[in-house]
Amino acid sequence: MLLGYGVDLALYEISRRLVRKGWYVTVFATTLDDTYRKSEFEIRKIDIYGGFLNRALPIFELNAQRALRKLKGELTQYDVHIPATFPFYGVWAVVDRPTVFFDFGNVPTKGFTIKGKANWLYMHLMETLLHSQKVHAIITISHFLARRFPLESRNKLRVVYLGGDHYLNRANNSGKNLEELRNNLRARIGVQENEVLIGTCSRLHRRHAHYKRLPRLVALFKELPKDYKAKLLVTGIGSEEDVHWLKSQGVLVLPNAPPEDMPTFYSAIDIYATMSEWEGLNLPILEASWFAKPTVALAVGAHPEIPVSSLAQNDGQFREKLLELIADGKLRDELGLKSNKLVKDFNWENTTDAFAEAINRVTSQ
Repeated sequence: MLLGYGVDLALYEISRRLVRKGWYVTVFATTLDDTYRKSEFEIRKIDIYGGFLNRALPIFELNAQRALRKLKGELTQYDVHIPATFPFYGVWAVVDRPTVFFDFGNVPTKGFTIKGKANWLYMHLMETLLHSQKVHAIITISHFLARRFPLESRNKLRVVYLGGDHYLNRANNSGKNLEELRNNLRARIGVQENEVLIGTCSRLHRRHAHYKRLPRLVALFKELPKDYKAKLLVTGIGSEEDVHWLKSQGVLVLPNAPPEDMPTFYSAIDIYATMSEWEGLNLPILEASWFAKPTVALAVGAHPEIPVSSLAQNDGQFREKLLELIADGKLRDELGLKSNKLVKDFNWENTTDAFAEAINRVTSQ
């Protein structure tokens, strides 16, 4: 349960609402920081021994099974198990309880080493050809991801879209004024009122998470005509080296921003843009839409299923759509408001209700 990971955020938002509805929830995690320690539900650290050997995913999964067996007596006290990440999808083989496979997809292996590609292939095959066959139900977060499962598994599969209203809720509950947040951040980072601020939320790494294509977005930003008066603001997890690289490219950076700072980020930007070439859903697009910000993305992955303001078929079209939004403030407002209306169904109450319904169906059988 760490800062900057969409899966962890989703588990947090769903788990806390399940507790409010009367459920008892414990989240078991291999790593955690302080981001979610103050939660309505219990978070337990589970240790998987094996050290560097666990870099080989078959060994990692085997060692995870050993760790689960040590907890078997405790795990049998729960009515249902919901593995949400590798290597825990095999919990069905350890504890005889209803198991719901919560799927967030597997990223493309472009840029991985041969060993990395082999690991990812192993994980994909185990998930789709073994674990998905053995569990009682599958919940996945988009129809795009649902298509990766074999036909024989789809009769027990349900698509449950994630919510995107968490940061706006946080701002509203704190009583903060969004216009004030916007003005304060723009003044602090040196963005003038007549300048258009493009925002993106991504891993800041230059050489990792290739599918996010942050270097390509940075390169495109640098190629924009100077008379468009635009600046690029990037937030996400990263190192000092990552921050130095981005700043050297003329990019503004909010590194490792905690959840309480994210409403400020979305309030300050004028456009949300991402050049990612794969997304199982894309939470930041939903988040930006809740703040009534227009969004630009490629028509890949689950993007056609969610309220993206401008879908581009390729990088050239992406550039054209971005330039159009930069040049036209009225268009930005219109598309932002349109996305805000369409995103209303993507809220965490809907997500949790659908999630609970799927679990109840399994446990009542």
